[in-house]
Amino acid sequence: MYVAIEGVIGVGKTTLARLLQPAFDAEIILEVFEENPFLSDFYSDRERYAFQTQIFFLLSRYHQQRRTVHELLST
Repeated sequence: MYVAIEGVIGVGKTTLARLLQPAFDAEIILEVFEENPFLSDFYSDRERYAFQTQIFFLLSRYHQQRRTVHELLST
């Protein structure tokens, strides 16, 4: 089984994942927000950098999930 939790910054994705983990006996794969080059700009000017920040997170999650599925299918 594969479950992905999506949402904007600060909505509680990590908290929800940690609450669901025991019920599904699952591995949690968290986004690596430190890699987002727009994040500090976003916190300075949310309106201006919201799109860039979210697109980076979207593409980052896509690549992360693609790698994970590939690794699972390869084992």
